[in-house]
Amino acid sequence: MYYPEHIIETIRERSDIVALISEYTTLTRKGSSYTGLCPFHNEKTPSFSVSEDKQLYYCFGCGAGGNTITFLMQKENMTFPEAIKYLAERENIQLEDHYQSEEEMHRNQKKQLLFEVIKDAAKFFYLSLRDERHNQVLEYLITRGVLTDSLKQFGLGYSPAEYNTLYKHLSAKGYSDQTLLESGLFLTSKNGGFIYDRFASRIMFPIFDVSKKVIGFGGRVIDGGMPKYLNSPENILFNKSNVLYGLNFAKTANSECYILVEGYMDVIAMHQAGFTQTVASLGTAFTASHAKLLKRYTKEVVIMYDSDNAGVNATLRALPILRSQGIKARVLLLKDGKDPDEYLRKYGKEHLFKLLEEAQPDIMFEISRIEQKYDIQIAEQKVMFLQEVANRISEIPSSIEQAIYIDEICAAYHIENSAFKAEVNNNYKKLKHVYKAKENEGGAKSRRQSVSTEVIFLSTLYHYPNIIRHVRKHVEPEMFESPLLCDLSRAIFQAAEQGEDIDMNYFTAHYPDEADQNIISHIIMNKDKRYEEQTILFKMITENIKRLKGNYLGKKMNDSKDANEKQKLLFQKKELDKLYIDFING
Repeated sequence: MYYPEHIIETIRERSDIVALISEYTTLTRKGSSYTGLCPFHNEKTPSFSVSEDKQLYYCFGCGAGGNTITFLMQKENMTFPEAIKYLAERENIQLEDHYQSEEEMHRNQKKQLLFEVIKDAAKFFYLSLRDERHNQVLEYLITRGVLTDSLKQFGLGYSPAEYNTLYKHLSAKGYSDQTLLESGLFLTSKNGGFIYDRFASRIMFPIFDVSKKVIGFGGRVIDGGMPKYLNSPENILFNKSNVLYGLNFAKTANSECYILVEGYMDVIAMHQAGFTQTVASLGTAFTASHAKLLKRYTKEVVIMYDSDNAGVNATLRALPILRSQGIKARVLLLKDGKDPDEYLRKYGKEHLFKLLEEAQPDIMFEISRIEQKYDIQIAEQKVMFLQEVANRISEIPSSIEQAIYIDEICAAYHIENSAFKAEVNNNYKKLKHVYKAKENEGGAKSRRQSVSTEVIFLSTLYHYPNIIRHVRKHVEPEMFESPLLCDLSRAIFQAAEQGEDIDMNYFTAHYPDEADQNIISHIIMNKDKRYEEQTILFKMITENIKRLKGNYLGKKMNDSKDANEKQKLLFQKKELDKLYIDFING
């Protein structure tokens, strides 16, 4: 999808970056900017800065940076067009249909229509629960401990028992039968004679996406019918493998550790008790998509599934998925087989808080499950148990983690440390090539980030414009290999000459990629105060000019086939080594 520059410019200028980011972290004004805890990584001391006039953000801790568009791309995993569309809707800016392909336009029109259907249905369910004819349903929720504020916050409702009440209501609003069936709210009778409500006689839990739009529902019976819970079918709006119930609220908690539970009522009970970082998968297995979604908001998760066999097995399946995304996982199994909702009502939030603090690391939980397969009182079976555990420990890439768990296991199962460590090492050697490959991959990543010296150089020029007239004698924009840095250097030089700031709208429209916006934000927001010391500044600038121009001349020499030109370039390169710029006297 293509959006013209004037539309992107309008959206950028009318979007309030402080208001947007304040929905994710608390910002405090500090001079001409705002500071707060970074919403992209866990920290205790604020290192996140937002510039209202430049409409940029930058974290001095993790290096995340960009504008309103890239913030949504990074935080909500939106594409550039999705972020543009979201901000346009937020600021009531009309996006014309001809910016879209015919296929995109048709798809977006259908999505928008279904959003309206789902929203109208949510309102209908919400008001039905508060209808005096359904007082027994409301009383049931209250007896289950659901507070009035939670009923409102989570938008709980009720689908009346009559088979077509919702159908009549939405049909009267002008929605076609085809649209209503595509919404997933209705079914057709076997003989195709009539359409009826899918969720009749159920308590309704609206399911929100991370941008706070209702995209589907979960329905719960209260009369013992089956199935107990029923979710909306998947469609253009709703894919249960990509949605976590409660995440739209949890993401504002800025918690260092999220809690993963199984059901709607568990999430609501946990939020009521103050554990607002709690989410749940929607009656389906925990997926890689769920883990990727969580990774955007946290680096640690406590799994608190039911302690029955199904819950334990679901936990064991979820652990490697979380680890594959670099998320630290711990496990808490509540005693007496109670779910969080029941446990909170019986023991209270203080008791649960203490248990969460003591939740088992994922490795120790897995070991406790492995132990159940063996009778470790029998020597032969204890050997088999410890061999399986050693194999599991060998899969941990970190040697420090290995050492800690080896000590704990040897102490717990009364085994000689050296013998168990040798078994782990033997298994580890077999996997060593895997970790070597990861190290090589990490090295390649570091090499790809070597452009940072040029970024630092341009950032220094931007924040210390008084030196640009000296640098300009030796540096041209085309000396930067990256098109972005070439354009940025040209803009910085021009802005200094004309006494203006650089045109951020141009860079928003022409460089929408997250990595590019991160670089732009670093240059504009990150003023290195070390260079307020003139001696350090001069040394840094001289070294960068030599490096940048030297690389440029070397490349031209390699590309040239003219002997005279090569000789001339070689002379310039040698003269460059003698370069000394007198910044004071010019």
